[in-house]
Amino acid sequence: MRKRLVFAVLAAAVLAVTATIADEGMWRLDQLPLDRIQQAYAVRLAPADLERVKGAVVRISSGGTGTFASSNGLILTNHHVALDCIRTATLAEQGKGKADDLIEQGFTAASPGDELSCKRFRAEVESSARDVTAELNASVTPGMSAAAIQQARMTTRSDIERACQQKMGDDYTCSVVDFNSGARSLLIVYEEYRDIRLVYAPEKQLGYFGGDEMNFRFPRYVSDISILRAYESPDGHHTDYAPENVPVKPRHYLPVTLAGVKEGDFTLVVGNPGNTNRYRMSFSAAYNVAKGIPNQIGDLETLLSLLRKYAGEKPEYRVILQDRVFGLSNSLKYNTDLLAALRASDVVAERKAREAEFMAWVKANPGKGAPFADAIDDQRAVYANDVEANEAHDSALNWLLQPSAVGYAINLYEFALERAKASDREREPQFQERNWPELRQALLSDDPEIPDLDADILAVGLERALALPADQRPAAVEKLKASVGPGATPASMAKAVIGGTKVLGVDARKALIDASPDVFEASTDPAIVFARELLPAVKDLRARVRVLNEKLFLNRARFARGLVAWKGQALYPDANFTLRATYGKVAGYTSAAGKAVPFTTYFGDLFKLAAARGDSGDFALPPRLEAWRKKVGDAQFAAKYARLPVDFVSTNDITGGNSGSAALNAKLEIVGLVFDGNEESMAGDWVYSEKAGRALSTDIRFALTVARDVHGAGWVVDELLHPSAMLKVADARPAAAARGRRGRRRRGLDGRAGR
Repeated sequence: MRKRLVFAVLAAAVLAVTATIADEGMWRLDQLPLDRIQQAYAVRLAPADLERVKGAVVRISSGGTGTFASSNGLILTNHHVALDCIRTATLAEQGKGKADDLIEQGFTAASPGDELSCKRFRAEVESSARDVTAELNASVTPGMSAAAIQQARMTTRSDIERACQQKMGDDYTCSVVDFNSGARSLLIVYEEYRDIRLVYAPEKQLGYFGGDEMNFRFPRYVSDISILRAYESPDGHHTDYAPENVPVKPRHYLPVTLAGVKEGDFTLVVGNPGNTNRYRMSFSAAYNVAKGIPNQIGDLETLLSLLRKYAGEKPEYRVILQDRVFGLSNSLKYNTDLLAALRASDVVAERKAREAEFMAWVKANPGKGAPFADAIDDQRAVYANDVEANEAHDSALNWLLQPSAVGYAINLYEFALERAKASDREREPQFQERNWPELRQALLSDDPEIPDLDADILAVGLERALALPADQRPAAVEKLKASVGPGATPASMAKAVIGGTKVLGVDARKALIDASPDVFEASTDPAIVFARELLPAVKDLRARVRVLNEKLFLNRARFARGLVAWKGQALYPDANFTLRATYGKVAGYTSAAGKAVPFTTYFGDLFKLAAARGDSGDFALPPRLEAWRKKVGDAQFAAKYARLPVDFVSTNDITGGNSGSAALNAKLEIVGLVFDGNEESMAGDWVYSEKAGRALSTDIRFALTVARDVHGAGWVVDELLHPSAMLKVADARPAAAARGRRGRRRRGLDGRAGR
């Protein structure tokens, strides 16, 4: 469920901010309503339980969640969350002359020594959180402009993060995170693990059986699991890959159980949901329905068509692009279904009704309501005057930044400019010294590039830029057009930039990584020349977006505080990719078509569905699974496997970023892995629906049965089922362990409607 979770008309006024109903809520652990859980489910959770869960759940850099599940650093997550790890491992193996495509064929390490290093793959555990709201706003005074407030807050934010980083050291990262647009801000410290290795992953065909057609659908039949392991240096530091590193001994882990689930069982999901908009005002809903989401859909379709074209040309291109194709196609499916759901439910009218009730309270309670009285009118003015003012220009500019060559060139150049400044207080936050190691790593990625794809993407941006009125076109585009000469087209201009550049090669970037600004000023490399000319427009865009966001955030924060004052109680904050807990129960539902949907699916029906769909395309079974089924035979399969639960649904309130989260039972044992939401939950980022919205999980019994019986991963399963035992195999350190590689985070459109 990389990008959330659709249709079905939403129950009217489900978002009314009275006491949150039923199982709604993505709660910070210190806010989790323990009394309500005990009353509804007879489950008593103590602070020590929450501390254990907090220490076991990891935030994964690819945009998902995992859970420590053994004393030797095993991490359970989704197949699609680990997809970029699998991709980079495939590229590394192919670089050694092997033909294996681990995405298509799956991977099982024969021993810990055969686990494959993931490039630049990070796992983070929240270590502490401190409220810094007052500190962050200390320099904000009445009458300051939005631009001045933004600058003041950004400077203070960087100072807080920098001081924290200096105190905590290299094993930790520090981030000031806003909740409900700054109504509350926390300094969150993460313990960061940088040596992550692939232990087990099934074939993509099993992890994503049914393909896009089944995305956000139930019944489902997938084993959406990957098993990773975190490593650290022998002295306990969280270093990058090194052959002498040893498995991490996490402070906490959560055990796997094969006890299973049944209808009505309590479930707790703790993960890192990415983004929700439940406290957004009607103006945001109206903008997203009319323009924001449709524009996202158009951009995703354009980019996906290019990626799929190249992925279909060569097997090596398919491996290079598969993670991006998967993520963007998932985003496209999500946005398309979300738009239909929001239109069907008339979320705009629901938000207007809430705002009318809120203003009635403000007028009836002038003392309490005075600080929030203008929040709605002020937000109306921002949307009327600012949100769409530079939309076409900014869209074109963002497309110009999509190609790898332009991204590398402009970041190398700006990195040189920012390094030359006297101190971090003068630098852009992303170029401050604490971020240099990760920035260098990204700029020196050795991932293969596809120049022709780069040129096609750049041509889209140039076409859009040239379609702007003359006074809105970036100067860099006009200069490029003039340099190409009469008859210049977007395609010929793109070829002039990409065809002659060297920055797509890692050796060229190594020569530039520490270069001074004058080296870039003197360069004739066409990508660097274009980046040099484009940078002023990029800086202008960055500044305008920051000020616009500050205006939006100021009003949203006031409104959020007003909702609390109105209702007289704390509310769970909108999701922001920080640690959250959501409680619920295993439960079937009635679909929008009026059909009863059971809570689980079974292994035998997976084979029936494949046969009904001709065992082809996205419904083709992996050859190893078919061979195993034939070997087992009908009688043994019917007796032992046919009724093995595959996937189940629960009422837990989830969204993108929860992918890979463990579904826990009342004993805090892992019973499943969340991977998706059903179509009835598609509007879940805006409004929760317990009636039919469901979280989808792979049943851990199915995932581990397939891992052991089909893929030969018995030693891994044994470690999960006996997590506190140090297995003999864990001491193996063959030379094959020296496979250190680090990889680049997926670039591309993320499918998010930001305003």
